[in-house]
Amino acid sequence: MESPEQELMNMLRRLPVPITITWRSGLYHWQCREESGSARGLVAATEDALRYLLSHPGMLLRIQEQES
Repeated sequence: MESPEQELMNMLRRLPVPITITWRSGLYHWQCREESGSARGLVAATEDALRYLLSHPGMLLRIQEQES
């Protein structure tokens, strides 16, 4: 059985634009395409990554066009 934390990280990797979150040196590090960042908590790292993704709607449109 996976922890809720691991389930969340797996779900983020399965998004149309994958978000990868890893734990290193006491911080959660996120990466989404060419952008990356870090935060002290998993929720904060997830929020930062999603804010980045949502602030770049062109990225989402390109994914939708590729799926059509």
